[in-house]
Amino acid sequence: MNKILDVIEGKQNYAVFPIVSADHCIRLLNLNFFEVATDGKKLAMVLENGYQLYKYDMVLVFSDPYVEAQALGCQLEFSPYPTLVTAKTDQRLDRTSVIIEATKILKQKLDIPIFVSIKGPFSLASFLVGIDKFLRMLLKKEDGAREVIDQALEFQKKYLSKLLALGVNIFLGDPVASASVISPSTFQKYAYKPLQILINKIKSKGLIAGIHICGETRPIIQILDSLKADILSIEDITPKTKTTKMGGVSTQTILHGTKVKIRAEAQMALEQAPIILATSCDVPPETPSENIKELIKYGKK
Repeated sequence: MNKILDVIEGKQNYAVFPIVSADHCIRLLNLNFFEVATDGKKLAMVLENGYQLYKYDMVLVFSDPYVEAQALGCQLEFSPYPTLVTAKTDQRLDRTSVIIEATKILKQKLDIPIFVSIKGPFSLASFLVGIDKFLRMLLKKEDGAREVIDQALEFQKKYLSKLLALGVNIFLGDPVASASVISPSTFQKYAYKPLQILINKIKSKGLIAGIHICGETRPIIQILDSLKADILSIEDITPKTKTTKMGGVSTQTILHGTKVKIRAEAQMALEQAPIILATSCDVPPETPSENIKELIKYGKK
């Protein structure tokens, strides 16, 4: 049963998915992050184990934010989780093939919606240059900024084609496009069209397109809504939108909160139905399993 699609289509009010990704699933099994993040079979195994433990309504294939940046030549340091060390170098490790392999395995083994998270071109461009330098380029070197965004978009279009051929749904994560970082006018000028191109490509295949932007989104909520994605995964779910919203429970609450606090935030979120009850961003790796189970139990109940 595809509860995610049922919520989007208005056939039911709720589905539930705390945003559990590879880092938490790896920690559950006490494995080495780098070894899993560079091996498609191991990545699929830890994500399947997370699903079997929690039984949420979808699975998200997401290793870390820097998969595409590393494939384009950025240097990472794993300690144990990846950190962007430098922008473009001559060292490349294309882990998109790892994501594709893991996705194929999970599609064969699990009968629930599978989503893959990829970076929005605006955020990917910022990783390629370095975020501080990229933000200055937006103000002083517009042509240079657009050139890097176009490079990121072209890479993502090719990567996306490979993923869509597997029949999987897509989340576009664009954290640097948050209104906590850039103005609404800058979002409209630089981030909007690349997202629109990718969303149209996803939906042309009859698959689900989601956008995830953490941080402040209220100033750009109408712009996001006009993109006509199927899901908006955002921290503040209170503004009215035509697009189905996802979220409701803060990452601090899922990490440190009591069961009473988790249930209270979940109840407030469910009042925004139809909604995909979720955390506002990725579940922190060290989150207690009992807290995640409590959110899922309450959402399903």
